[in-house]
Amino acid sequence: MSPSVPSVSITRITQPPGEHWFGYYDKTPWSNTGEKVLTMRATFRNRQPTPSDAIDLGVLIPSESFHFERLASTTAWCWQQGTMLQWLPKREDTVVYNDRRNNQFVGVVRDLQRGHETTLDRALYAVDPEGRYAVGLNFSRLASHRPGYGYEGVSDPYATNPSPVEDGLWKIDLDSGKSTLLLSLAAVVSLEPDPAMANHMHWLNHAQINTSGTRIACLHRWQPEHGPRQTRLLTVGHDGSSPRIVWAARHVSHYDWRNDDELLVWGGQPSAPTSYWRISDAGHTAQPLAPNLLREDGHCSFSPDRRWVVTDTYPNQARLRILKLVRIADESCIDIGAFYAPPELDGPTRVDLHPRWNREGTQLCIDSAHEGTRQMYVADIESVTKAT
Repeated sequence: MSPSVPSVSITRITQPPGEHWFGYYDKTPWSNTGEKVLTMRATFRNRQPTPSDAIDLGVLIPSESFHFERLASTTAWCWQQGTMLQWLPKREDTVVYNDRRNNQFVGVVRDLQRGHETTLDRALYAVDPEGRYAVGLNFSRLASHRPGYGYEGVSDPYATNPSPVEDGLWKIDLDSGKSTLLLSLAAVVSLEPDPAMANHMHWLNHAQINTSGTRIACLHRWQPEHGPRQTRLLTVGHDGSSPRIVWAARHVSHYDWRNDDELLVWGGQPSAPTSYWRISDAGHTAQPLAPNLLREDGHCSFSPDRRWVVTDTYPNQARLRILKLVRIADESCIDIGAFYAPPELDGPTRVDLHPRWNREGTQLCIDSAHEGTRQMYVADIESVTKAT
C-alpha cells in the first residue's frame, strides 16, 4: 500500500564553500530545544582523510538563516560516521565528539555556553539517552577492517590479535571521563562459537543503546579469507551482564531500537528472505516489516512517537537514492524524495542520506550531494506524520 504523498518541502541548510554533513543516521543534529543544528565542514570531497586532515565542527542557527558558527576542529573523523558529534542529553548547549590528542583517540564533552571542556579517556560511539554514560570501541581497528568508518592516525595495539581479551566494547563515565571494558572481543567470539570464526580478525561496529539505557546493541563482524563479510547482532546489559546474540544468521546490517526490547534490523535468515525484521532482544520473535515494499537495505530509525520508520536506499540504476517513510500500523510506504548520487562519490567517500528525525517527529535531516557538493537538507514532513 502506497498512499498519496502530501506536499513535502525540502530545504538546503548548508552551502559552499566546503562540504557539510552530519554523519550517521542514529543521532539527531537538533539541539534539545530545536533551536540549533550540528554540522561538520571539510575542505575536500572525494578522497579518504589522512591523519593530518582536520574538519571544522559547527552549529547552524535556523533563525539566522542557518549561519555556521564554528565550535571546534578535529582530526578524528570519517565520511560515513563523522566524529560522533551529538548533543549531550539533559545538559543544554553541551556537545560530545571525538578527537585525536597525544597519539590517542579520545572523546570530548564541550559546554558551548561556558567554553568548559572535559576529555574522555577514549573515543565514544553512542550516548545513553539519560546522558549518564557513553559506549566506545576501537576506531583504529575499525579503520583497518572497514575503511570509511574508523579513524586514521593511531595504530591498533591489537592489530595482530584476532580477538583480544583486552579490547572490545567500552563503557565511559561522562562525569569522570574514565572507561571500563564492558565486553571483550574474546568474550564476543565465545558467544555461540562457530569453528568458522576461528583465525579471522574480529571487530565491532555500530553500537546503540536502548531507550532507557539498560542494554547496548552492537554488530560483531569478521572477514573470512574467501566470501562475504560475516555479521552478528549482539546485546549486553549496561553493566556487562547477560550478553547474547540476537541475530546469528551472519547477514545483518542497519538497525534501530524501538523500545527496551524490540529492534528493527535489516537481515536475512536461512529460511526467510532478506528484509526488515522486527525482533525481540530476547530473540523469541521475528516479524517482517512491509516485505513487499521495503526490498533493500537502508538506514532505518523510528520516529520519536515510534509510529513511523524512516529509511533510505542505495543508488538505483539511475543513481537515485530514495527517502522513504513507513507507517507501522498498516505498513504503508511513502516515497518522500529521490536524490542523485554523483558517481565520483562512491565507496568510502559516498554520501548516504542517513536520515535523522528532529525531536518532534516533524522534520528529517539528510546529507546529499545531488546539487554537486555534500550538503545538509531538511524535509518538512509534518503534513505526513501528523495527518494520520
